[in-house]
Amino acid sequence: MPKQTAPLECAARTNVGCVRTNNEDSFLSDEALGLFIVADGMGGHSSGEVASKMAVNVIANNVRQTIAQAAETDKTRVLFGQNNPVLSEYGNHLVSGIRIANQVIYESGLTASQNKGMGTTIVAVLVWENNYTIAWVGDSRVYLVRHGHLQQLTADHSLVQEQVNRGLITNEQAETSDFKNVLTRALGIAETVEAEAVEIAAFDDDYLILCSDGLTRMVSDENILAAIQSYRQPAAIGDRLIALALEAGGKDNVTAVVIRRKTERFWDKLLKR
Repeated sequence: MPKQTAPLECAARTNVGCVRTNNEDSFLSDEALGLFIVADGMGGHSSGEVASKMAVNVIANNVRQTIAQAAETDKTRVLFGQNNPVLSEYGNHLVSGIRIANQVIYESGLTASQNKGMGTTIVAVLVWENNYTIAWVGDSRVYLVRHGHLQQLTADHSLVQEQVNRGLITNEQAETSDFKNVLTRALGIAETVEAEAVEIAAFDDDYLILCSDGLTRMVSDENILAAIQSYRQPAAIGDRLIALALEAGGKDNVTAVVIRRKTERFWDKLLKR
């Protein structure tokens, strides 16, 4: 497993919301592996749920296999797709897992008529040593709260975000746009897709929030930050974020995975010796 230089405290919450009849969000929270995923499925009938579960399972299995092979020096760890020299080996294998998931979902949509056209967003965080690898496709997000400030680490793969990037509309106009839910990238829609990925240094007392757009469309960044500052513990933060989304109308499935990288106190370190 990836070495953790500080303990992690984690909680995951999901809710069908107030409008939908089934939950097409899927998630993984594996503290031991240091892997956290949120996927927001789309498609007719229950195929969105199928796509999001496929994505989570394929990516998690790929990361587990990669880490297991890393302990065996005689095994070559093969990437699916091109190596990105900017990313670590862990980062490249996380992105490779996302590419594999896209292929699996796409081919399932071709071979099973009930799954035709299904897809999913994906956002994944791998915590290793003193680093976070963040990889994503679509508009599910990762937020970092550090020293009392909230920062969005992902950029939505959406039509309105492209318009903002080109200076055609403002962020405020994007929030109320009728095209807010139009994605420019998702897993399973095309034969190939490229995930976006970044790696940043990890600090003690960081909070990371992975979430579907059922949270971010209902709850402002300011209220997400306020929930973290008020409740502090991941389980309580997760409960509060879900409650805020439901109070605002709960128009979509809502999922939040909350990670806290805790400060290891002197006595904790001493007891490990």
